[in-house]
Amino acid sequence: MCFIVTLVMAYFSIANFIAGNITAGLLQGVIALLFMLLLIRNIYVTVQERKGCSVSGCKITESIVKLFRRK
Repeated sequence: MCFIVTLVMAYFSIANFIAGNITAGLLQGVIALLFMLLLIRNIYVTVQERKGCSVSGCKITESIVKLFRRK
């Protein structure tokens, strides 16, 4: 969904630049870039969660946590 919105906003941005609407094209370009950043972050979070890493600030993996469990 985020990828589709990014492509649509990028298309509208280019179309507005071609039509001469600089302000609208610039705004839609910024929105497209922000959606692209959101998409990249979501991909990063998904990859890190599949590896077993935490993305909430603490980078301790599950394997390290298992070493320090109380018995």
